[in-house]
Parts: sequence; C-alpha cells; structure tokens
Amino acid sequence: MHVHSEPSSIESEWSALADRVGTVFSSRPSFVANVVRASSLDFELVAIRRDGQLVASAALSLVRRGPFTLAKVIGTGLGVPIEFLSEDTEASDALLDAIASLGYMVDADSMITNDPTVRRLAQHPSWTVNMMVRERVPVIDLAVGQTASDLRSAKSLKRLRQYRSEVQRRSSFRVEEITDISHLDVRWNDILEVAVRGIAGTTKINYLTAPHGEFARDFLRSEARAGRLCIAGLVIDGQWSAHEIGLRTGSRMEGWLTHYDPTVGRCQPGHQLIEWFANNHDELGVDALDQGVGVNEIKSVWATSDYELVRVSAVPKTWAMSGVLVRLLRQLPPALSRIRRYVQRCP
Repeated sequence: MHVHSEPSSIESEWSALADRVGTVFSSRPSFVANVVRASSLDFELVAIRRDGQLVASAALSLVRRGPFTLAKVIGTGLGVPIEFLSEDTEASDALLDAIASLGYMVDADSMITNDPTVRRLAQHPSWTVNMMVRERVPVIDLAVGQTASDLRSAKSLKRLRQYRSEVQRRSSFRVEEITDISHLDVRWNDILEVAVRGIAGTTKINYLTAPHGEFARDFLRSEARAGRLCIAGLVIDGQWSAHEIGLRTGSRMEGWLTHYDPTVGRCQPGHQLIEWFANNHDELGVDALDQGVGVNEIKSVWATSDYELVRVSAVPKTWAMSGVLVRLLRQLPPALSRIRRYVQRCP
C-alpha cells in the first residue's frame, strides 16, 4: 500500500488501471485531478500494488475534525456514479484493509452497487457499514445494427420527425457533434448559456459553473484530447438550443449532463438527443447509452435496463462504538441538507 497526495505522481499507472477495470468516467484521473485542482481538496489516492503493478485504488478527499478523518470518495456530491478501482477480490480486500489501517471513516453517495469492492466492503470484517439504495441509473442497451426504431414505437418517432419538420419549414433543425478541443472551445459559451437557461427557476444544480463546475471545462478538454468526448447539440433556428454531454468509457457512452432552452421544449429536445445517440451508436463505437444519475419520464421510456447506486457510510471496527459512529455518519448529510433548506427560507 502507498498513499499519493498528488494526482500527477501516479497518473500514468492510474489511467492504465482505469482503462482496464473502470466502468465510469468519474474514476479516471482526468476527472479526479480536475475536481481536486478546482476545489483545493485535501487529496489522497490509496494505491495497492502487486508484483509492482497497480491493481487497486481509491481516490479520497479528506476532512479532518479532531481525532476523526472523514474520507469522501471523490465524485460524492457531483451527481455522478462513482466506484473504486480493483483488478480482483484479493486487490479489493487489500484496498479495504489499507483504508481501515489509516483509520479513515468513509462516506460516499452514488456508489455503484455492483462495484466488486463495494460488495466486499459490505461483508468485510474490518468495517462497520451501512448502505442504502439512493437511486438508479437507466441504461439503453443496443446491439449492432439496432436503431431508435427498435426501442420506440413508429408513432412516437413520427411525432419527433414532425417536430423537426415543423422547425425546418421556417428555418433549420440539425444535430451538431462536438468531439475535439477546438470545437468545444468555440461552443463553450453557448453550452454555458443553455445550461443557465435550462435550470433557471428550478432546484437543479448547474455542474458547469462555480462552485461546482470550475473543473468542468478542463475535464472535458482532457476527455476530448483522449478521444472520449461526444457532445450532441441541437441547433434550432440557427441557435444552440440543447445538448447532451456524453463521455465514452469502453463500449459505453455515459450521458453526464443534458440541458435545453425552455423555449424549444415543444420540440422534445431530450427525446431528440436520445434518438440521435441511438441511431448513431454504431458509428460512435458503443453498445450502451448510460443515461446518468436519476430517473425521469424521458429516460424511463427509452431504457432497457438499469443499475443501482448506494450511499455508503463505513467506520473501521478499530474505532470504539463504530456502530454508533456509522449511524451518525449516515444521518449527517440529511441533517445538513435540512439546515441548508431552513437557512435558505430565512429572510
């Protein structure tokens, strides 16, 4: 076991491990390093090597309070599925033993239930653990040659074509695909403006702007550099009006953020973007469209499968009263959320 406090010191090995076993973009150093840099987190990567090769890792941000150190899995609170990286059961056990030996309490939301290390944590003798299903992630599975017509009825797809035709009779309607850095830079302000308009008057978080999104542009540029970025944008009446930010992980396209200008809501931009991804998945080289955290009506009608995310609270059993501590840890985020809502209501 070795603990790294600077992402760049292990980036090459870490990237190779993520390429081998990672299932979501949030476990890649391109994501973690940009979050750490933008948020000035107290960062540690707990790394496990076997025969000199990196075989497991956990990217943590540390919060120290007196004798306690709370280790949050990086990605917590950012609306993305998160995971540990591990080659196999032996590596997972070694990683969990290492974190326990450091005395860290672990807190994470939106951890993938089927992550092998999460499953090992649930039964690990060194830990007192509470896990609670938090949400589900809808997925669209697509075999080679399948298109939107294999997922939706002819009637529903005809309706989408009619909306497009209605716009095209007076102006233009097209999908613009962004995969490289220069194109991303040209459209960045348009993307930000649509995101701001899209969430105005709602309780949704804009992960593209401060304080949450200061890392977003650098992260997306690094993903474009690696050939994994795919943003589909709707250009309606000559204006950038909606987008789905997608990131390729292996043979899966992960939908991170979708926004649209409310003035084009009648065109059903969410459905239009999913239809485009479904019709172009072979060219994109993917066989699944991961629709991201949270279930809504649009995602539900397209999804063919899903997977669970859990909130994890864990305390090493070496701590006295670890059962009490894990209950307090489990209750902390809801309590803070209630306090924030109360403060926001106060004049």
